[in-house]
Amino acid sequence: MSSEREAADPLLAKYALDITRDGIMITDAETRILEVNRAFVQVTGYTRDEAVGNTPALLKSGRHDATFYQAMWQALREEGYWQGEIWDRRKNGEVYLELLTITAVREPSGQISHYMGVFTDIQKLHTTQQQMERLAHFDALTELPNRNLLAERLREAAGQAVRQNQLLAVIFLDLDGFKQINDRHGHAVGDRLLVMISQRLRQVARSADTVARLGGDEFALMITGLPNMEELELVLGRVLKLASAPCEIDGQPHRLSASLGVTVYPFDSADPDTLLRHADQAMYQAKEAGRNRYHLFDAERDQQAHTRRQLLDRLAEGLMRGELVLYYQPKVNLRTGEVIGAEALVRWQHPERGLLPPGEFLPQVEHHDLIIDIGEWVIRQALAQAQAWHTQGLNLSISVNLAARQLQHPDFLDCLRGCLSEVPGLPPGTIELEILESAALENTGNVRTIIEACQALGVRFALDDFGTGYASLAYLRDIPADVLKIDQSFVRDVLEDPDDLTLVEGVIGLATAFRRVVVAEGVENAEQGVLLLRLGCDLAQGYGIARPMPAERIPAWVRAFRPEPAWALWADTHWEMADFPLLVAQYDHLKWVRQLALFVEGAVSLSLSEAELQDHHSCRFGHWYYGHGRQRYGHLPEFLDLEKVHMAVHELGPEIVRLRRAGDLGAARSRLRGLLALKDDILVMLANLQQAVASHAPGQGNLAGIH
Repeated sequence: MSSEREAADPLLAKYALDITRDGIMITDAETRILEVNRAFVQVTGYTRDEAVGNTPALLKSGRHDATFYQAMWQALREEGYWQGEIWDRRKNGEVYLELLTITAVREPSGQISHYMGVFTDIQKLHTTQQQMERLAHFDALTELPNRNLLAERLREAAGQAVRQNQLLAVIFLDLDGFKQINDRHGHAVGDRLLVMISQRLRQVARSADTVARLGGDEFALMITGLPNMEELELVLGRVLKLASAPCEIDGQPHRLSASLGVTVYPFDSADPDTLLRHADQAMYQAKEAGRNRYHLFDAERDQQAHTRRQLLDRLAEGLMRGELVLYYQPKVNLRTGEVIGAEALVRWQHPERGLLPPGEFLPQVEHHDLIIDIGEWVIRQALAQAQAWHTQGLNLSISVNLAARQLQHPDFLDCLRGCLSEVPGLPPGTIELEILESAALENTGNVRTIIEACQALGVRFALDDFGTGYASLAYLRDIPADVLKIDQSFVRDVLEDPDDLTLVEGVIGLATAFRRVVVAEGVENAEQGVLLLRLGCDLAQGYGIARPMPAERIPAWVRAFRPEPAWALWADTHWEMADFPLLVAQYDHLKWVRQLALFVEGAVSLSLSEAELQDHHSCRFGHWYYGHGRQRYGHLPEFLDLEKVHMAVHELGPEIVRLRRAGDLGAARSRLRGLLALKDDILVMLANLQQAVASHAPGQGNLAGIH
């Protein structure tokens, strides 16, 4: 029985060798092959007879160097075991990859007697893995790298660009007109077009560059090693030219073009994904600009956009948290001395930055829907405040600034009606909505309809910053606003700039002609108020009257308000616009003196001609005095008194210039003080003349206090 078992053991061993799917090879200690199994024959193509007696070198592919085999045999000698992937060659010459395990078989003495190699053919697995990796990194249609591989190469190229002090460009390309061709001629034609374009783009790329397809008709190019921007411009020109060349398919030409977005590292120091996104953003700007062109990404502008987005998010949060507050700036009637209303001005009580004026945040939100929410909040707050003051016996109108986006929103009128319904009992005209002149110009017909609907609800309208939007007379006729507000930039310099004075006079004249109420913004001192009264503008606001303040301070301020005494002096006088040149003459004289003062201090070069400087007939004041002034006021003693002082001014002016040019600054300054005293004398005389003209009664006292 024992002999039968011994005879069966080799048969079982042979059977086991043949049924296993792994290739098996047994060698002696000198690595001569003693036995192989059936799987060995199937994988390698060598028969048993061809393998036995040879060494494993029979299968050597030549892909591994001597170091590889040295490490293998060292492991077998020291550990008796080695496992790894190895390239071998079949009998037909085909190289394949196998997973090989070699075990050293030792005798009881420890001496190696045999080696057993067990291997698995993993070539199919390797090929499948390669295909999967290719699908993960390459586009199936064009065989170009895809977005994933492009991102990997961008990471490597960015580091290299820094080390070599060179530029790296990322170009995002979108084909113009591809969708129309694809829809009209079918996807097969579209695919062939994409392949043709990909082949053309390869012509632009060098070995270190990358052309990638991102999907659809979008491609990207990574251009490395650029020494300067001029080199990049050449590349971009070539890409545009290649993309716009006709593509002929089946004898039919198809024309495309490309819109390119470009960003350049390290000018744009973003990570690879962000670089591609920036190039994408720039591409859309190229499309909006007309297509078939490139647009360079502006990192500074993108940062500004990011900052704006952050501000919008934080402002929306602040609105919900109740961080916005209204301040109120009083408006007064200069002629009667009454407080007639207040303008509601929004502020942001920022938890970290403190109280922010509107200029810090409103310009960023002007073209965003958030301005509609803020505008509605302001209207509700102003109405509630007006009702509270009305309950206290303080009847003030409140004006609210309205953004163009809010005014033209389809739900604006419904929203306004809802706000008004929450405060019943307010007198009509309590709320006044202010819109910029430029906003009303955008859609005159629609704006007129909205204004008329609001007026039917008892809401007045004002055109804010009037004079800055270049309105025509027809526009004033077509926009039924109740109030025109003169922009503060004109009021600010009205005492010093004859052009601003003329413009203010013109706006007041237009308001009178079209039966509009006129309000002057930006009044900073009593003298500006006096001038506005003379010109026929009675209503005003500005820092010279009161700064914006919280609502709770308004009642006490109104009770304590006292108008400027100088305003009362002109309150009952009559001023004809035929006398307007008299006002202009006053400011021409001031401008002449200021020129000399600035010249003495080295602030400006002298712009007065020699005639304007020396001849009292040739300056602008002299032109008025010896022309229109003499014709209209030559019979008044207040007018005749001006000549002597004016002549003295022109005697002193040239001397001041001579001393300053000679370098005698001290003497020039001394003479300048005398000139300023003469200037004050002329202003006093002009005030007396103006008072006499306005009251039609010569010699009606001295108004020196108003200058």
